[in-house]
Amino acid sequence: MIRLIAILLATSLVSGQELSSPEIGRSNTPKPKLPVVDYNACPGKGRTVPDVRVSENDRIYRSWQGKSKSIGTLKAGEQVTVLGGVNVVREPDTATVKYVGPDDAPSSLKVGDVALGYGIEADGNFVFWSNGMWFAVWSEEVAEKSRCGFRVFGQGGCSIDIIKDGVSEWWVQVKTSSGLTGWVLAEKFNGDKRWYGSLSDLCIYGED
Repeated sequence: MIRLIAILLATSLVSGQELSSPEIGRSNTPKPKLPVVDYNACPGKGRTVPDVRVSENDRIYRSWQGKSKSIGTLKAGEQVTVLGGVNVVREPDTATVKYVGPDDAPSSLKVGDVALGYGIEADGNFVFWSNGMWFAVWSEEVAEKSRCGFRVFGQGGCSIDIIKDGVSEWWVQVKTSSGLTGWVLAEKFNGDKRWYGSLSDLCIYGED
């Protein structure tokens, strides 16, 4: 089911960083400038996750921009406290709307519309933008290149199909046992190429 949700997004400009929070349901919302930065990524804004075990050696950076040298390292098996996460979308996914139910929102959305995808949030919803509107789709109802698991397109199945993967990163903020706080790259997608880091299993979607 396609539904509207409250989304906190940030658009980072070359000359600096400017935060914006689009009004869900507002018409004529402009296409977001890139990159789009969403702090509602796993594990969720304001949520702390203690005693997370690192699966492999990794690096810690001062910020999620990752432009500076690393400020520390993590060892496989080390436990950290996760303080937050951020999705950085440098190029959105491209998707096609396959089903719109009678009670789904926004009502202006139609089958065949092209939507731009901006990643998955901590609640398991994929965030999309189309025709000036932001909307969200539960992860189990999102197909990838016509693959919809054991479901079909339509009521009770998938309602949107990602036909082209974009370029994005998922960063996680951690605090080590020594008190060092920084950011770790958890996942990086570049088209069909997908890279998974030491904290990529922090959030598993699609399970009860």
